[in-house]
Amino acid sequence: MPRALLAVLMLFCGLSAARAAEVVIAVGRDLPPYVMVEDWRGLEYDIVRESLALEGHTLKPKFMAFARLRKEMESGLVDAAMTMRSDSGVQAFYSNPHVAYHNVVLTLASRDLTIARPSDLAGKSVLAFQNAAHYLGPEFQTMSESNPAYREEARQGMQPLLLYLGRVDAVVSDRFIFGWFAHDSEVRERADTGQVLRVHAIFPQTEYSVAFRDAALRDSFNRGLRKLRDSGGYSRIVERYSPYLKTEGGG
Repeated sequence: MPRALLAVLMLFCGLSAARAAEVVIAVGRDLPPYVMVEDWRGLEYDIVRESLALEGHTLKPKFMAFARLRKEMESGLVDAAMTMRSDSGVQAFYSNPHVAYHNVVLTLASRDLTIARPSDLAGKSVLAFQNAAHYLGPEFQTMSESNPAYREEARQGMQPLLLYLGRVDAVVSDRFIFGWFAHDSEVRERADTGQVLRVHAIFPQTEYSVAFRDAALRDSFNRGLRKLRDSGGYSRIVERYSPYLKTEGGG
């Protein structure tokens, strides 16, 4: 076979693989409602799956500890990894941001608290997610270290329960995560989840991408993500996993 023809065939095969492929993606954490490994669904998971599907790809998830991710990417055992940032240290081709986590402070509106910055939480009982003091900046960390009523809880279902019961003044959580657990049947049975909340958006959003080993596959995902946004499919996925919270301003 002539070399020129062989080169064309190899190029065609490579482009075809980028257009239609089974994509093995590392999933580093189970975090409802973004990723629910037991059912392989979730807000972020569905966005990645549908974006790939719009380009003819099939998502094949592979759950693993984040510590294993770099080795699996380098060895070619996975094609990509979810919930990644370009400053992660993993050498890869990063997609356009496909999801943003937004940590906020939530309080009962009936308590009429004004929280404009982390230092305003001083002297108040605060329940945050695990390692929040590490992730939310130096001012928040200073407050956490000097506030004896500050604590962190790995079981995020406890956050809405204790807030609605009035056991804590404030909760620090991603709004979608809080809303998901607030609609758990056990929480609704034990507390009045119809109480109006006040949302204090004092932290910036954190955007995440999908890290790909192959640039062409990354570009294909970006095209699918754009199609998903333009079609309204992206918004429908977000609505599916963001149950209504009764907040000041209507939600």
